[in-house]
Amino acid sequence: MIAGPIRVGTILALVLFWQLALITGPAQPARAATPEDVARFYDELAEYGAWANYGKYGQVWYPTRVSENWRPYVDGRWVPSDDGWIFETDEPWGWATYHFGNWMPTEEYGWVWAPGSTWYPATAAWRTNDDYIGWAPVPPPDYVPVPAYTPVGYYAGMPFLDLISPPFWNFCPASRFLLGFGQPFAPIHSFHNCGCLAPFNFIPTLFPRTALLHNFFFPAFAPNAFFFFGPGLQHVARAANIDIIKINNFAGTVNLNTLRNAVPPQAVLTRRPLLREAIPAAVWEGRRLTVRRAEDVRRAERNLNRPDVLGSPRTVSGAAREAPEVIRGLHRERSAPAPEVMRGRGMRLPPQAVQEPRVMQQQLRGQRQVERQTLPRAKQQRLLREEQMIRRQEAFRPRQPQRPEPVRPPTGTLKVQPPSGTPMVQPQRGMPQERMAPRR
Repeated sequence: MIAGPIRVGTILALVLFWQLALITGPAQPARAATPEDVARFYDELAEYGAWANYGKYGQVWYPTRVSENWRPYVDGRWVPSDDGWIFETDEPWGWATYHFGNWMPTEEYGWVWAPGSTWYPATAAWRTNDDYIGWAPVPPPDYVPVPAYTPVGYYAGMPFLDLISPPFWNFCPASRFLLGFGQPFAPIHSFHNCGCLAPFNFIPTLFPRTALLHNFFFPAFAPNAFFFFGPGLQHVARAANIDIIKINNFAGTVNLNTLRNAVPPQAVLTRRPLLREAIPAAVWEGRRLTVRRAEDVRRAERNLNRPDVLGSPRTVSGAAREAPEVIRGLHRERSAPAPEVMRGRGMRLPPQAVQEPRVMQQQLRGQRQVERQTLPRAKQQRLLREEQMIRRQEAFRPRQPQRPEPVRPPTGTLKVQPPSGTPMVQPQRGMPQERMAPRR
């Protein structure tokens, strides 16, 4: 008698399940970098770093000609465009690693880059408030955090954007975010040398006081290639005290081919002509991409900066067959850990990139005074609790200096010889020897 209703209820539940799946999009399985993805970049990036087999992520790359405090999206500047913010950099690999694939932190190699086949204006997430702008690399879609970057309250299946935890982020005063606007790129216009980024130990204070942006866009030629547009031009213009008309005009006419390492240099294209097929034709022709705002925010979050939205061109498959053996070993055991000196890389910022702590403390003191005057007490307490929780993350815990082991004297009697040429003074027979008075 009750079998019929149970069957009807089961059918209705299945229908609702499939409708929800259609709305939010199916969960994408974990995917290692394919041989085609790696072959496109292998030789060009090998000159500046090393490739390693990193478990389920497959082949990943990390730079080796950098300092211990290096991290992505720091050695360069953000340039506004109608298609989103573009990272301009002196780093010769920037055309690849800031537009394809994803960055993630590791314990063994510092920050590593997993290649992909889909080009984006940028692969960064954004946070803002009235005074600060923050950005962070978007990790691979199947990213599992290492201990130092594990969010507070982490659990398997946590929302993807929550995995971009506070240690990922860089923060800059909004008034100084637009470095060298309208001027040709130079090292002085790089965040690496600006002395304007928040010191690493101030990030727990800034993170809960900024809001994650949700302005997701996608290019017209790839409706499933979602990315963050970044901070609004009006907000940046107001903070930098620059006429919004100037910024709008610049953003509407900027040509990515004129930006430093935004696209592959001509020498790279001569060696690897197949790279041209992976970058939108509009970029090469200096035209707009025609990006559109995503209406389904949940779907955009689930598929943010996926590296494999667009497949590799057919011409890459032949190149992959000729690639080194290391590229084809995607299913081997994880490579041996890097030397101990690699551990902890990218956990701080270059000294010349950060503000003086004294200046930073003055700014935050003023901000907290405003909070006491404008925010309800309950919200003030919530911000303080969040800051304290973030400071419990391994990345922000004070480092305990290693004590040097005491030097033990060798066993036996040590005979001290006077310097050469120094006469030996022997006490005379019968003369009382002077004794040292005991110290009190």
